[in-house]
Amino acid sequence: MLCLDDLFVLAAPMIQEVQRSLPLPAAVSFCVFAADGSLQPLSQPVGARVADPTRTAGLNEPKLLDGCLLLPLSLPSGEQAVVVVSEVDPALLKKISPDWLQALQRNLPDRFETVRLAHVDVDTELYNRRAAELFFRQAAAGTRQCFFLLNTSLKRRTAGTIFQKNKEIADLLQVLTHGLCFSFGFGVFGIVREVRGREQALKTAHYLQHQLKQEGMHTAQIGFASVPGNGRQEADGLGRLWRALVIAEKRGPFGICDIDAADERQEPPFQLPGDDLLPKLYKAWRDRSTFTLAALALQPPIDRPDALERSLADLAGSEGTCIGLADHLALVLFDRPDKEAVRRFADRAKSVIPRQAGVEIVSVGVASWPCLDFTRGDVPGNCLKALLHGSFLAPGSVVFFDHLTLNISGDVFFEDGDYRAAIKEYRRGLKWRPGDVNLINSLGVALVECNQERQAAACFQEVLDKEPDNYMALVNLGNVRRTQGQHALAVDCFERALRVPAGEEATRQELLSSLARLYTDLGRHEQAAPMLEEWRALPGSDREYLLFRLLGQNYLETGRPGEAIVACQRALQLFPQDSISMSILGLLYVEQGEGSEVGAALCRKALALDPFNPDHWCRLARALLHSGERDGALEAVRRCLQLRRGHVEGRLLLGALHQLAGRRQQAERCFRRAAALPGCSAQQVERARARLPGLTAGSRSKR
Repeated sequence: MLCLDDLFVLAAPMIQEVQRSLPLPAAVSFCVFAADGSLQPLSQPVGARVADPTRTAGLNEPKLLDGCLLLPLSLPSGEQAVVVVSEVDPALLKKISPDWLQALQRNLPDRFETVRLAHVDVDTELYNRRAAELFFRQAAAGTRQCFFLLNTSLKRRTAGTIFQKNKEIADLLQVLTHGLCFSFGFGVFGIVREVRGREQALKTAHYLQHQLKQEGMHTAQIGFASVPGNGRQEADGLGRLWRALVIAEKRGPFGICDIDAADERQEPPFQLPGDDLLPKLYKAWRDRSTFTLAALALQPPIDRPDALERSLADLAGSEGTCIGLADHLALVLFDRPDKEAVRRFADRAKSVIPRQAGVEIVSVGVASWPCLDFTRGDVPGNCLKALLHGSFLAPGSVVFFDHLTLNISGDVFFEDGDYRAAIKEYRRGLKWRPGDVNLINSLGVALVECNQERQAAACFQEVLDKEPDNYMALVNLGNVRRTQGQHALAVDCFERALRVPAGEEATRQELLSSLARLYTDLGRHEQAAPMLEEWRALPGSDREYLLFRLLGQNYLETGRPGEAIVACQRALQLFPQDSISMSILGLLYVEQGEGSEVGAALCRKALALDPFNPDHWCRLARALLHSGERDGALEAVRRCLQLRRGHVEGRLLLGALHQLAGRRQQAERCFRRAAALPGCSAQQVERARARLPGLTAGSRSKR
């Protein structure tokens, strides 16, 4: 459906369509009406605009205004736009027939729709690569937009699941981001979001990964960059993003790469600035079997480095050698890993340098060699890590590289999306300080991001053995158990976490949603209800549709059909392509007499969106049975059991259909088998056993 975003993204080919339709050369642009009735250029996506896309300002027919021709457009989306034709002699414009202009006005939406179809992915109905290239070519400098390129894949791959999951992801991304979305095929998507700085962009990337992981993604790598990129016009914006995605893939199944930062740095974090100091260092430590390096960070940087070098050389005396200065850093090399000697030097330097050089703060980071598995070349980076560690302490701190430093540097790599590097740092920290709870928990979280669930679970369990009420370890272990399909163990972890005073409200909301989903999946609807009500009382989130979907399921199973209908309707308002809410609502419409045809149509539409969901087939079977279509119900329930042989409701429904048809033995087998299934709830067991006496009595009377 043609909308304002199409006029923004596909402006170039659509403008060409207008120009080809005009009898004379002219400049063409697209505008919308602002709240005060003035025309505003269509230079931003809808989500970033302040203009009202429904305003017409009384313009319904072509009009000449200030030497420009205005062609109002009513788009199929219900939005309003104006085609502005300028740079034409007004006298020539007046000679154009009004009837011809009106015909042009009527035909333009159809011509624009043809352009749109050429730039839309057929499977996902998102913009395709051609549209993305157009977007980058017209991207204006000075915007706060960021382009995220996502590579997703499933754990289990079949042609049907890949196609269906891509469509689900496409729909979900539109709901979560409310921005421009692109599909490049093969599970690769692009998203444009307005962000404020790199920190917010990283948070957005982590958020997207988290949501996709909730949907069962095995990988979700993200490369992102500002648009058009560092304030310059990008000729190859997509090329830079593909390069970012390649780097993200090397960082793990859920790796992240900010190509802007990578281009600026051209090297990993914790590298010395400049190229002058490293050769001097290599020469100084070449013949030494052991040494200690001190890095002094000076704030603000000094103007006379030569004088400071002499001062540092005097302060170090015979024990150390001043290597030199680069940017705001000074390096001093000591012969032996003598902490006390280095500390004495640092204390003297912090007292003398501010007086001599006008420096306000002197911070010192110290690292020695040999140390763990680090090479000599790693020592300067370890000094920088120690300086970062000191930044979390008092200004002007002296920090010796240790296990806490490795925890902090691991966190830096983690936040940067380099999970493999983070794992390496955490493991080094544990070699230094075995059994450190924070390091073990951090290692477990990083292992999860690399799909190493078994090792991650062992980490979280080790933390809980030491601290049984560790909230984050309980939540993390619960998430891992859920991913592994060990739902009972996951429920136990989440229930224990609920009894621990929660940290952040967002964390508790995530915990409530996880537990409510598990209770629902296990058929424990009475226990899910208070979780859902507490979640509902908390501030809304981007996954509010999930809350109302679960409420709909809960109300359906606990005999509150009216409330279930309202909840499902609300879920579909938030996420129109939510097949689960659609299927539940369809069943409710049939069973509550709200319209059998409409209800069955909704059930079938849900199946069209997700034909591999056994619950959808089961609900269609229930709807058809309620409408008296036994043959259709039998076919639907058999499809359900083909997809999942242990589907309890499907087995119970099959038994009911056999009983209605007089097939007592088959019905009895179905009910007994349903009651013996592992996932059968107490309520379902009771329903199955309640059917058996009549069937057994009937069978005996026949004999």
